[in-house]
Amino acid sequence: MNSASLPYTVLVLLVEMAVGSLAMVTVFDARRQVTAGYVKAGAMFVLPLGLLALWTVTTLDRRTELDGYALSDGWLWPFTVVLVAFVACSGVYAVAAFAQRRRAGALSGTVGSAVGVVDLLLLAGYLSAPAWSFAGVALSMVASTAVLGGALMAMTWGHWYLTSGRLPKEPMEQMSLVVLAALGVQAVLVLAGAILPVREVPMSDGADIGLLANPAFWLRVGVGLVFPIGVTWLAFKSAQIRGMMSATGLLYIALGAVLAGEVLARGLLFTTGAAV
Repeated sequence: MNSASLPYTVLVLLVEMAVGSLAMVTVFDARRQVTAGYVKAGAMFVLPLGLLALWTVTTLDRRTELDGYALSDGWLWPFTVVLVAFVACSGVYAVAAFAQRRRAGALSGTVGSAVGVVDLLLLAGYLSAPAWSFAGVALSMVASTAVLGGALMAMTWGHWYLTSGRLPKEPMEQMSLVVLAALGVQAVLVLAGAILPVREVPMSDGADIGLLANPAFWLRVGVGLVFPIGVTWLAFKSAQIRGMMSATGLLYIALGAVLAGEVLARGLLFTTGAAV
């Protein structure tokens, strides 16, 4: 990954984690499976992440290429506008969470999650010109959103559980299953990205190295997919037997691994055009 693409990679990660966290908290709060304190903590994750994403956008220059990687500049302004709407929904959600207005929280969280998904699609349009398809990049981002949001909020629930053994274990089990399912989708998309030809090979450093010959690709597969699948499965099994301390620690490891995998995936996108 070159230094010019780093702000774009950070932007993708921030948006994915913010949208995924908001959706996860909203769903489990609507099902009345989590506590009010946990919902407040979730809101305090989402809003700063959204604000950081918005700040990151303001640092980007309007451009049609990034060190040889083509950008669809026309998507950036709509993406920024929708990101502002997402941050506004996140702010309303935070206020509702701290005021313990469950109905307002459910409404703002649902609307915010939907707005966040639209924003991910716009971001995919902005970045997907060289990749094999817009759909591939968009699906990759949505799957990454579920992985990052699920891992973060499952780990957080583990901490909440450790404060009181009377809390239900089902939220951690179910969030872990969401992460596993999303990692499975990512695995299919990585295979597709490795097989299908890109529309335009970026004229950037490292583009002359074939994807399968690139060590970063195998690190993305091993560190970002295979390893977190195994660790998350162990966390799920630990949660089933109420080994919540072990499950929480395992999810810490899983979150770190999937974050590293996402950085590698976006680095490969900017250097090879492959949506993996």
